[in-house]
Amino acid sequence: MIKIKGKNLFLKSNSKTAIIWQDAAYSYDDILKNVNYYSTLFSKAEKIAVFSENRPEWIYAFYAGWKNGAIVVPVDFLASAEEVAFILNDCQPEEIFCSAKTRDTLNEALKSVGHKYNIHCFEDQTYQVNDFSAEEFEIDDIMKTAAIIYTSGTTGSPKGVMLSFDNILANVEAVTDGIPIYTDFRTVLALLPYHHVFPLMGAMIAPLNAGGKIAFSPSIKPEDILETLQKNAVNLIIGVPRLYAAFHKSIMDKINAHFITKALFKTAKLINSRAFSKFIFKTVHRKFGGHVEYMISGGAKLDEDVARDFKALGFEMLEGFGMTEAAPMITFTRPGKWVIGSAGQALPGLDVKIKDGEIIARGRNIMQGYYNRPEETAEVLKDGWLHTGDLGSIDKDGYLYVTGRKKEIIVLSSGKNVNPEEAEKKLRSFSDFISDVGVFMHDDEIKAAFFPNLKEVYEKKIPNLAKHIQEEIINKYNKQVSYYKRISNFLILHKELPKTRLGKLQRFKLSKLANKFRFNKQD
Repeated sequence: MIKIKGKNLFLKSNSKTAIIWQDAAYSYDDILKNVNYYSTLFSKAEKIAVFSENRPEWIYAFYAGWKNGAIVVPVDFLASAEEVAFILNDCQPEEIFCSAKTRDTLNEALKSVGHKYNIHCFEDQTYQVNDFSAEEFEIDDIMKTAAIIYTSGTTGSPKGVMLSFDNILANVEAVTDGIPIYTDFRTVLALLPYHHVFPLMGAMIAPLNAGGKIAFSPSIKPEDILETLQKNAVNLIIGVPRLYAAFHKSIMDKINAHFITKALFKTAKLINSRAFSKFIFKTVHRKFGGHVEYMISGGAKLDEDVARDFKALGFEMLEGFGMTEAAPMITFTRPGKWVIGSAGQALPGLDVKIKDGEIIARGRNIMQGYYNRPEETAEVLKDGWLHTGDLGSIDKDGYLYVTGRKKEIIVLSSGKNVNPEEAEKKLRSFSDFISDVGVFMHDDEIKAAFFPNLKEVYEKKIPNLAKHIQEEIINKYNKQVSYYKRISNFLILHKELPKTRLGKLQRFKLSKLANKFRFNKQD
């Protein structure tokens, strides 16, 4: 096992199954044997980078870095060569682990990298795992930097967030020792990429710490996800709102297709009993494997209608709020205490309050700072408090409600403020033909970018989509809001709005798109 000052953490040496990958089971001892091999590939490295899709070798390389006292830098496996080069130049890892799938992108990125490095491709490793022991090792200083996780870049270039072992431990203890969401008898779905702190903690570090099991989905295709859930009796799903929205649409389309199921669904909402809903919709639960206890949602705000419908189906969703800078949790929903619309209550031992409308937090899990960016660190860490940049409120019971991003509030030259997320929610409510919408400022005016549901458009035979959006959405919206919130013009995009890998809108890119595309206002 890995020990920190005598405390067992992250891995426990035993023969119990730890991960399931492509129908093969690997025990905790198997992981440690592989970690001990990977640790022989380098010795005196200050940092290592892991640039690969999720797979067992990702875990081996990560823990090998910790065994050898290195800071681990996860890199998005879908990042472009330019994005990879930016991270490698920024933190300069001496050892880089990659897969055959990412090797070409890495080679292209390395053309722009100046420091010395060694490359280790997973497919090139040949060794007999049983030649290595499941030897335990210790980490002597919990205040040391454990990882540098690059932010998703919703407002510009990503920054390297330095997280200590203690930052990580604060999160792990909260959901294992404090509130036992992760246990040695629960299986977790590994679907989201490990380069992001939410799945890194929720689908790797926390379950392995608890002695639980991780079941890898081979892809994000619905059929692969459902097959993984069914084969492995998964108890915890770690997902983002986009994933749950996709599940929701598929389920609700089937329910709404028949009068009886529609009536049953309405009845389940009225009765508001999880046991009743699970019985009535046992077919849906069986589709998810029949063992799902909690759907954990993070990365962005969960749509309240989606949450209500899943509750009516008999599922329990645990929504949280956090950010990379908090490793990642600031608040989370306790089992049995789900309040729809809220991101739950504060992490145990963490101080959370609202200052001038902004959510701020102070505690063990708050980052050490941004790597090599003292000025930007000082902008968000003030007197020990992390200024999240998110707006919200806390009720008398300590439940947090997130209302928007401070940095995304649009400030017009008139001094008027517009919350784009509120506008987007209202715009979506006017039509089923809209898959997504982003509101932004361009030339000191409020504008919108629409991504239509083209299947619905074709099926309903809408002859002029721009006219439909103008008359059925823009005009209706503009009549209901203050003059300064009105949409002056709009774009129709034929591909998804620019977002991070976990579904957060990169609003700053919309104004750039506005310079490339023709607006669609219908006079």
